[in-house]
Amino acid sequence: MNFTELLGTSFPTVQTERIKLRKLKLEDAPALFNYYSNENVYRYLDWNGPETLERSYEVIHFWNEGYDKGWIIRFAIANKETDEVIGTIFLSEFAGKRAEMGYELSEEYWHRGIMSEAVKEVLSIGFNQLGLVRIQAIVTEENIASKKLLSKFNFKEEGCLRQFECHSVTGECKDMLIYSLLNTEFSKKNI
Repeated sequence: MNFTELLGTSFPTVQTERIKLRKLKLEDAPALFNYYSNENVYRYLDWNGPETLERSYEVIHFWNEGYDKGWIIRFAIANKETDEVIGTIFLSEFAGKRAEMGYELSEEYWHRGIMSEAVKEVLSIGFNQLGLVRIQAIVTEENIASKKLLSKFNFKEEGCLRQFECHSVTGECKDMLIYSLLNTEFSKKNI
């Protein structure tokens, strides 16, 4: 899928009540490095985040280049008032009319409904602007908060992917649960 044909070459920006979804900037590297330095943030991910501030700059460049090449749309989740990056959310793994969604958020902003605001907007972009039929998410069984978030948006658990994800640092391979939401099941108004 070439989503730049549907979204345009300019990276989309969306504002909600409390956050702004926008393109990551190199100036965001310190904030990205800071919140990824918390083990609780990367506990359920397949990597530990950028190991150094220098690596944060490289990661931002890589993700932005991925948008230009059409394989990922990775939004900065920024505090609307300060524009400080507090997380990211993405759509990737585009295949036909399907994509995968993933996200992480600074622990300081957990349990405030911030990620719900971000997910709602990204699902809307995926289904309403990109014309996706299916958006899926893959989570570890122990990630209770993520499973609750997906259920809130009507995602359905489809099954277990055995030894599916191997951590880039520890090498540990974990079983993962796969969830999906179809465009016919999504309604931005009801959430």
